[in-house]
Amino acid sequence: MPHVRARHLSGLLRKALGYSPIVAVFGHRQVGKTTLASEFSAKYATLDLEASLVEAEAEPMLFLERNAAKPLVIDECQLAPKLFPALKEWVRIRKAPGQFLLTGSVRFSSRKAIRESLTGRVIAWELLPMDMSETYEAPLPDTLSRLLRAKSVEIALDRSAYATEAAIARYLRQGGLPGIFAIRDESIRRQRFETQINTLLERDLKLIQQTTLSYRVLRHLLALLAERNGAPLDLAALNRETRISVPTLKKLLSAFEAMFLIRILPTEGSQKRPVVFFEDIGEANALFDHSRHPLNQLTAFLFNNLRAQVAYRPDSGISIFQFRNRGGSLVPLCFRAGGACLGIIPILEETPDLSAIRSARSFVGTYRDAKVLLVHRGAADRIIDRRIRVVGAAQLV
Repeated sequence: MPHVRARHLSGLLRKALGYSPIVAVFGHRQVGKTTLASEFSAKYATLDLEASLVEAEAEPMLFLERNAAKPLVIDECQLAPKLFPALKEWVRIRKAPGQFLLTGSVRFSSRKAIRESLTGRVIAWELLPMDMSETYEAPLPDTLSRLLRAKSVEIALDRSAYATEAAIARYLRQGGLPGIFAIRDESIRRQRFETQINTLLERDLKLIQQTTLSYRVLRHLLALLAERNGAPLDLAALNRETRISVPTLKKLLSAFEAMFLIRILPTEGSQKRPVVFFEDIGEANALFDHSRHPLNQLTAFLFNNLRAQVAYRPDSGISIFQFRNRGGSLVPLCFRAGGACLGIIPILEETPDLSAIRSARSFVGTYRDAKVLLVHRGAADRIIDRRIRVVGAAQLV
């Protein structure tokens, strides 16, 4: 199949199955969880099938006995909360590693019955939409960790062969969901996005948050969030535009994050409103046409690609945040490991303007061991000083 690729998460899953009885892989719908899990499965059961779901809910222990294998993959397991006490009891008696590989498109911690049964009994990983290195079957870049460890920005940063201008433009249109991005016909691809958004709002949302809001209102809210992709949350503005109360908005945002639709990042500096990024840039563009906002597009592209270097290297201890202050300084993507910080400022031209330089200097002045990259879509590579450098996106992803 044209969309099948080796996934960066495979090694981490294999390792976890070697020491934990239950391993879980979460992620957005169409992100490739089932395909990845099939690499490891001795037997496969999906709770998307009504007969399997009914049995798992009515006779959970019998369901496990009938499907016993090592590992047994249980797909979309969040649909059957009653299955989890049985899993808890099963592995209490049978402690061998690698017995169950669970997949889900809703974060388990969002469902109380599941959370209480599996606390301390499961190793859970998140499968992200593919970054460009996965799309082109290349190794996971280590650019972030090397820059964070370095004493200055003056290190070798090679351009990746696959991150051409055409490839970046294609990624911005199609995103990284393997079940969707491989569809060449744009009209069909947009239909697939619409079908997926419908499933997320009409089905998955109800597993986490009961609401009487119509599909039209919920989709409008998602479109507004997509328009503000990478920007601070303004709940008052969302309330005015959707007529959804602020308490309900907070619950819906939490639910959208639990469904892997969005990711909420903290902000540091004198402006501390949290920031929303869409998990998949293709889905964000299906909700709102960003073609007129190239700087927002580049920011989202960098977020969708660089975070893979964080998620799939858990030992690196890297966290992500955004830096803003009331004086106008903005560093949209910041990475921290220990006391070291790396700021990423997307720019449209290969020569940064005064505002971008001011933001870079504000950031390195705020954090003691900080560096900044001003990132564009071209080829220029220029060191401004030992802490600030201008580079092309292809040198990072």
